Amino acid sequence: MGTGNITKKDGNLLKIGVTGIFGSGKTTVTEIFAAEGIPVISCDDIVHQLLGKKKISKKIEETFGKDFFKNGSPDRKKIGKLIFSDIDKRRYLENLLHPAVFAELRKRILDYNKKGGIIVIEIPLLFETKSENLFNKIIVVKSTPEKIKERLKEKLEEEDIERIWQNQIPLKQKEKKADYIINNSGPYNETLRQVKQLIVKLTSESELSWKQ
Repeated sequence: MGTGNITKKDGNLLKIGVTGIFGSGKTTVTEIFAAEGIPVISCDDIVHQLLGKKKISKKIEETFGKDFFKNGSPDRKKIGKLIFSDIDKRRYLENLLHPAVFAELRKRILDYNKKGGIIVIEIPLLFETKSENLFNKIIVVKSTPEKIKERLKEKLEEEDIERIWQNQIPLKQKEKKADYIINNSGPYNETLRQVKQLIVKLTSESELSWKQ
């Protein structure tokens, strides 16, 4: 799946992709960027908005059935559990949502492009969707499997977490493709320190790269 007409260099905008495996702490990292005043786009938020659209919701109901709806909207948790055990249903949903996600992402990037500077985009399936060319720099957020399971134990069974990981590119492979790695295995303050340090570096790169 491609990214349409999005290119790595859009005007004076430095685009930073944040990814990792499920549960590694991508949102924690992007929330720090946001708190430091750097705009953040979440592809998960875009998906959530798309699921609320009648046209898409109707197609999902036709394929998955009414049992996968809750209060008139697609039940993300129930659908998520199914698609990681049913490859055909997963591919259907990806083909339905991914083009719309990237269309909306391009629209938002163009809006920020007028301002320049840095934008951070949280995109869980960055490598799986072959979206590397969209970004100037890629950050991979890592955490140990044990730590991830500990953090998610109130929300998901261990088997569900393992099943999701099996459908993603392994963390080690993602790390090899990263420009920067944030280790989110320790306490929050350590993650905060790493991100703030990286922000200083990225801000410097943003200011210098467009003067060349």
